[in-house]
Amino acid sequence: MNLYRGILKITTVFVVIFLLASCDDDFSNIGGEIIENPSGVQLREYDINAYTVDIKSIQTNTSNPKLLGVYNHPVFGEKLASVLSQVRLGATSPEFPEGAVLDSVVLNLPYFSTEDLDDDGNPVYQLDSVYGDGGFRLSIRESRYFLNDLDPSEDFERAQRYYSDQQPLFEQFLTQDSIYVNNYFVPSADRIRFIRENDEDEADTTYSAPALRVQLSRDYFQQKIMDMEGSAELSSVSNFYDYFRGLLIKAEPVANEGSMMLFNFAGENAGINLYYSYPEETTNDEGETVEETFIDSLGISFGANIVNTFEGEYSQQIQENIANTSENLYLDGGEGTIGVLELFDEQQLEDLRAENLLINEANLELYINSDLMNGANAPNRLYLYDLSNNSVLIDYSLDPSNNQNDPLNSRTMFSSLPETDEETGETKYTLRLTQQLIDLIENDSTSLRLGVAVTSNIQQTAGVSVRESTPELGEDELASAASTITPEGVVVYGSESSNENRRLKLRVYYTATGQ
Repeated sequence: MNLYRGILKITTVFVVIFLLASCDDDFSNIGGEIIENPSGVQLREYDINAYTVDIKSIQTNTSNPKLLGVYNHPVFGEKLASVLSQVRLGATSPEFPEGAVLDSVVLNLPYFSTEDLDDDGNPVYQLDSVYGDGGFRLSIRESRYFLNDLDPSEDFERAQRYYSDQQPLFEQFLTQDSIYVNNYFVPSADRIRFIRENDEDEADTTYSAPALRVQLSRDYFQQKIMDMEGSAELSSVSNFYDYFRGLLIKAEPVANEGSMMLFNFAGENAGINLYYSYPEETTNDEGETVEETFIDSLGISFGANIVNTFEGEYSQQIQENIANTSENLYLDGGEGTIGVLELFDEQQLEDLRAENLLINEANLELYINSDLMNGANAPNRLYLYDLSNNSVLIDYSLDPSNNQNDPLNSRTMFSSLPETDEETGETKYTLRLTQQLIDLIENDSTSLRLGVAVTSNIQQTAGVSVRESTPELGEDELASAASTITPEGVVVYGSESSNENRRLKLRVYYTATGQ
C-alpha cells in the first residue's frame, strides 16, 4: 500500500485543487463508467446508502451554550427550547449588614452579539445566534428536582447524563408560583444602560452589550436567601445545591410567532444578582457623624449541570422519510435529525484495493432541495464525522484552514460554505474525505459509516449520547453536540433522488497506476 501513502507527498493540497479545477469540465460520467481526460485524473462515482435518523432523546447537559425560545421553522415546524439549571451562590455563608434591604433581583443573560458604530460614533449592536423576531411566553420557576453530578446507577463513577425529552419529568417538581413571567418576550439589540453615583455624588451613565435582563421576584429571594442568613443551607456548595435545586426557564408559544436565541449560561456576566442597600454611619468632611446608604450585591451563578429540553413534532412528510433510504435527507438542529451515510460494501472495497489506485480527491456533494425549503435559510455548515468510531475524519484534522478565532471561515476545505451556481441557481455543500478513504483502503476496514449534521460552529466536534432514535443508532454511536445549539435545518437530495445530477454520491478522483 505504499502507493496510497504516496499521496501524502503530493506537493500541496492546493496543487491538487488547482489540478481538479482545471480539468473538471473534461469529466463525464455515465452509469459509473470511468472517462479519461488529458491530465490523467479520472472520476468514479459510487452510490451510497443514506437515510435520515430522528433523534428523539439526546444528551444536553454538556458544556455547550443552550437554546431558549420558540422557533417556527418553515420546513421542520415549531420547536420549543427551555433550560433547567442548577444555581450556585457566589459566596457561601453570606453575611448581610444590619438593616440590609433587598432592593431588586436581576437575571442577566448576555446575547451573542457584535459591536459597531453609528454615524455619531455611538456603539450599536447586531445580535448573533438569534432566530426569528417574534415573541414568546417566558417564565421562570424554582425546580425541586435534584440534578446529580454523578450517575448513582453507575456507582457514581460516571457523569450523570440528562436528556432533551425530560421536561415532563422536571415539571413534576416545580413550585407552584413563578418568580418571573413575561407573556410576550421579544429579544432586543439595545444596549443595557446603567446609572450609578460616582465619588462626586454625580450620576454616571455606563452601557453594556445587549442581554436578556429581567427583574425577578424580590419577595421570593428575600425568603429564599436573605432570610436564611446564618443557616446550614447557605453554608456550603453541596448544602445549597440540595436546598435550592435549580430554576426552569421555560419558553411557550404565543400564536404562530416566536424567536429562539443561544445563551452561554457559563459566561462571565451570566447569572443572578441580588442588589441590597444598607445604612452605615460615616464621618463627613466636617467631622460630623452622618448616616449614609450603601449598595452591595450577592451573585448567584448557574451551576455545572444545565439541561436543554426540546419539544416539537415533525410533519407527516418528514416522518415518512425517516428511516427510509429516500429521495431526500432531512438534517435538523436542536433535538433534531441527522443523516447516516454508509459507504461501500465488502465487494466494492475488495475491488478498490485490488485496483491499486492513487486517490487524489474524494468528496460528497450535498445539493439543497430548494423546492422543499419553503424559503428557509440554510445553515452555514454541515459536519461530517466517523459515526462508527465517534471521531473526526482525518481530513478534518489535516485541514490547513483551521482558524479558532473565526469558526465560520475555519475548516472550509473539509466542509465548504454553501456554494451557489450562478447559472443554475442550485446550492450545494462539499464535504471532503480524501484521507479518510485512503486510510480505509490501507487499513482493510470493512465499511465506513458516517454521520452528517447541521452545525453553527465547525470547531465543536464533541459527540453526545443518544437515548432514543428512529431508527436506532448503534449502542456506542453518538450524535453531534454542535447540532443541538442551532434550530436551523436543511433538506438535501438523498441517495435515491430522481434527479440524477443532484443525487448524493461519493465522488472519487484518482490516477490509475498501471500496476
